[in-house]
Amino acid sequence: MDRINPGLTDNNDDETQAKYVAYRRREWLSALMETGNENVLAANRKYEKINPEPIENPGYNRHIEIWAGSTSPLTVEQLSSLSNIQIAEYITNFKQTEVFRKSDPTERGLAQTLEKSVVASPQKFADNLMPFGYISSFYQSSLLHGFLKAWRDKNSFDWCALLIFIRQILSLEHFWSVQYKVGFNYRNWILSTAADLIREGTKDDKHAFDAQLLPLAEEILLILVEKAEPSIFTPKDSSLDALSSNRGKVFTAMINYALRHARINEDKLGGIRWPRSIKADFTKRLDRIVEPSLEFSYTLGLYLSCLSYLDKEWVISNIDHIFPLHDEDHWQTAFSGYLIHSRVYEELYSWFKANGHYQKALITDFADVEVLDRLVKHICTGWIEDSETLDDKGSLIYQLIHCSNPNLLSGVVYFFSRRKDNLSEKVKEKVIPTWRALFEVLSEHSEEKEYQAVLSPLSMWLGLIDKIDDEVLAWVKVSMNYLDKVPGYAYTLSRVIEALQKHVLTTPEKVAKIYLEIPTREMWFLGQTKKDEVEETIRILYKKGHKDIADEICNQFGKAGVDFIRSVYEESKH
Repeated sequence: MDRINPGLTDNNDDETQAKYVAYRRREWLSALMETGNENVLAANRKYEKINPEPIENPGYNRHIEIWAGSTSPLTVEQLSSLSNIQIAEYITNFKQTEVFRKSDPTERGLAQTLEKSVVASPQKFADNLMPFGYISSFYQSSLLHGFLKAWRDKNSFDWCALLIFIRQILSLEHFWSVQYKVGFNYRNWILSTAADLIREGTKDDKHAFDAQLLPLAEEILLILVEKAEPSIFTPKDSSLDALSSNRGKVFTAMINYALRHARINEDKLGGIRWPRSIKADFTKRLDRIVEPSLEFSYTLGLYLSCLSYLDKEWVISNIDHIFPLHDEDHWQTAFSGYLIHSRVYEELYSWFKANGHYQKALITDFADVEVLDRLVKHICTGWIEDSETLDDKGSLIYQLIHCSNPNLLSGVVYFFSRRKDNLSEKVKEKVIPTWRALFEVLSEHSEEKEYQAVLSPLSMWLGLIDKIDDEVLAWVKVSMNYLDKVPGYAYTLSRVIEALQKHVLTTPEKVAKIYLEIPTREMWFLGQTKKDEVEETIRILYKKGHKDIADEICNQFGKAGVDFIRSVYEESKH
């Protein structure tokens, strides 16, 4: 005991230092507690009264506990038991200290608890939102996000109080003057969530706020569209980047609001269904000097059919401004948005075709694969609906197939392949002529790996046709040469085997010839995944009298070290 004290001499430190010294002395004493020495026990009791904190990791001067989570000073139940005034006061007075352990409360933890409390009881908070008007924007964003989650969970609350609260926040000079560190702009969080709230509150008539509140929502939207900052979105980014940015969310909310307004007032309105203020705002932003953000262009393209419903004449008269051919970035962004839309509208398709937009898209380097896929869908749909012809060089389907872009050609392959289980007669009659045209182009470049990657899955079209003729057989035999030279061959091979099982009843000999083209090094794969289908196909070949070629197929499997069809071979001998 006498040896320990000199190392930790008493002094007149403040309370924090005294607790630290007491903890350190108890840490050293812990090594002697088992001796039962009375002096040791007495000293431990003395210092325990000063700092009763449990001793953790005694003897490790450099012990560090890392906690990356968020701990709230209150539970949801505790916070919810307080009045709104008390909650606002608690939030204002709470100060986060240094965080070392999981038990140390944080502002983030408190904000998360606030959000969860709002989700659990949104009306409690909507009853009196005024106390939250002056809490920090960090907590206000959590408060609003709680209402957003509650609404998405189909929980109701007083929207009038919420919208008035949002307008109050946006009217405060302090709200706009605060400077934030990079990555912690809570003002943007509020603007974004406010836009999300209005969008969610207007997009579904069965779950929407009262129509009488639309003017208040419009007032908020016009503030948001002036204040929300543009992102660094570029034409190379995905659609998700555009829609999730602050301005993207505001423009989406404005569209949803306008559509809700139109549906409610449809009997009173003529051809112009959207609010004048929203129309005026969108019109001025068609000048890209006024609105340079690409999110606006993306929104115009994505919601073009909605805008046409709201005001068809506005769309027609401004179509060249919506899709400015002279401005590559804005055109590419707007047309990407248009292509992403799932439906192909005949009137819009004809207009874009007549004005060269699809032709431009075919030679545009779109980075988003989804955009390329939808471009193919639009043109193939035009081909199926007889708006295009394969033998006309001015036709979009002709230009697509001769575009020298393997990615687009691959899109054509999968556009038809995906319709295997729901093949209409219109689609079916287009398969063979499309296959022929594609094969002619692809075979000219068959030495190039990018084109081999299209030739190989083209063999899956066996599942789209009713009969294998000599021409189809020749096409498939070429495709099978590249089966295992490109990624994804396992899926292609599986689809081919399934199709051959169907065709073996009508064209058994041609099916057998295709089987002989299967690369021997991939036969093991069939034993693992398509054993039943292969056995049944070979068994039918024997039953239909094609013994020699069936034997040859069995021998090929045997040479490859795959003997799962030996039983079928043995059956044929009896």
